[in-house]
Amino acid sequence: MHPSPDLLLLSLTWMTIALIAVVGSVVLFGAIMQFRRDRQNRHRIRRYQAWEVELSSYLFGAEPRHFPPIAPKDAALFRAFLARYLPTVGGAEAESLRALYLNLHLQESLPKRLRHRRAVIRAEAIEEVDNFHLTQHLDAVAPLIDDPVPYVAHLAAYALAHSQDLHFAETVVTWARKEEQYQQDRILRILEGFGPNLLPWLEEHLPAPEFDPEPWILFCLLAVSQRHQASRERLLALSRHPMLELQTAAIRALGALGDPETYEAVQDLAQHPAWPVRVQVAKVLGLIAGPMALPHLLKLLGDPVYEVRRNAAEAMMAIGNPGVQALQQVLANPLEDRFARDMARERLEWTEERGHL
Repeated sequence: MHPSPDLLLLSLTWMTIALIAVVGSVVLFGAIMQFRRDRQNRHRIRRYQAWEVELSSYLFGAEPRHFPPIAPKDAALFRAFLARYLPTVGGAEAESLRALYLNLHLQESLPKRLRHRRAVIRAEAIEEVDNFHLTQHLDAVAPLIDDPVPYVAHLAAYALAHSQDLHFAETVVTWARKEEQYQQDRILRILEGFGPNLLPWLEEHLPAPEFDPEPWILFCLLAVSQRHQASRERLLALSRHPMLELQTAAIRALGALGDPETYEAVQDLAQHPAWPVRVQVAKVLGLIAGPMALPHLLKLLGDPVYEVRRNAAEAMMAIGNPGVQALQQVLANPLEDRFARDMARERLEWTEERGHL
């Protein structure tokens, strides 16, 4: 049985009215939200303009001045305002900015914000602890290194390391070891925040490399970035470790130290059966000993592995005129190893094309 035309018309009328009401509500809601955002933006701009004048007088005025009170509803806005300016000043001005932050009691809400359900609020709170050196809150930051949001965990690790407090070294190193290998550069930048004191701490607290070699790779990479001469003996021992990745990292670190006293130990590895080790040796011999390394670099110039020959040739060029002359002599001598002559020709031509000769 079909509905009557009148009933059908009435149904369509009410459906149309309902649809218009829904669409109208959505449009009205969007307009209200846009109006609120516009009003907030205008308020933010007005506040920022006023605070910029006051902050300039506070930091650079001829006489000490007091910053005007901040309304409670503007506290979050003012924290964001200070965060913009803090990286642009240093020295006494930075200390004045920190004093202003503390005098306005902006840090009092930090414990609550560090536990906030919104990740962006937790992240902002961690950055405040780090930027304003609020070391009393670091114990509350430490648990956030296991935050489910990677960005928050990253900021927590950075803040703990940047404090240079070795009390948190184990927490940060444990977190770093769980991170993916491809994030190694980012992890190193975080660990570098502890400064040179982290390397002695690692030597004392890491398990022996024969039982757990992987964290010692980070040790070697940190020794590279910090040119930590006191790590020399440990690096020499690690350069003999059977784990190739650790061994090559240690050789690279010895090259970064550039200590001629390590030359004999490194050049002994020039005949290592594993080509990745020879690749790294060819790269660092010149850094350690300069022209003294030429005899061993000439031998590596005839290595059966192309990467070893290339590194040896590049190391010889980096030594300067003695290295260039040695390559030219190899090229001119028909009795030299064919691989060595080909590599000498390739490197000399490459350099000549770029006007370096």
